[in-house]
Amino acid sequence: MVRSIAKAADRVLTAFACVFVCAFCATVIIQIVCRSIPFLPIPSWTEELARYYFIYAVACAAGPAVRANSFVAVDILTGFMPRQSKRFYTIVLNGALCAFAVFFETKCAVRFAFLRARMVSTAMEIPMQWIYFALVILFGMLSLMYALEIISLCQDAGAWEGEEEGKK
Repeated sequence: MVRSIAKAADRVLTAFACVFVCAFCATVIIQIVCRSIPFLPIPSWTEELARYYFIYAVACAAGPAVRANSFVAVDILTGFMPRQSKRFYTIVLNGALCAFAVFFETKCAVRFAFLRARMVSTAMEIPMQWIYFALVILFGMLSLMYALEIISLCQDAGAWEGEEEGKK
């Protein structure tokens, strides 16, 4: 059940991240073409839009990166740990990271995303709540994925303990 939820979330978030990366590339290409051809006007909105697409691509890709264990990590310590200690260490670390993400989701991201002040972007003049909503996606997906990783590791604990008993 946990793995199927995680796989579905991975597929959806990866698809959105790919769409945002493609839109980012298209926006940058528009900017390059307009700067390269002398008679074309240089649009002022392309740099800002590219930045927003990049922000949303990172927000959507963070969840699948947790599941793929793609974040930078120093694993010298865990390389010397026994298997059970390594699993416990990973559960505690993922729990701390999940708590961090939940804290920022509830205390910071929601306040920015649902800000009542009238803030608009400079070139495109779109409400900044749309941009800050990427924080809600980012920390929400990090919270969900770390929680799913913890549940998955705890469910696998029984299988690991059975393997340890079989080796003895």
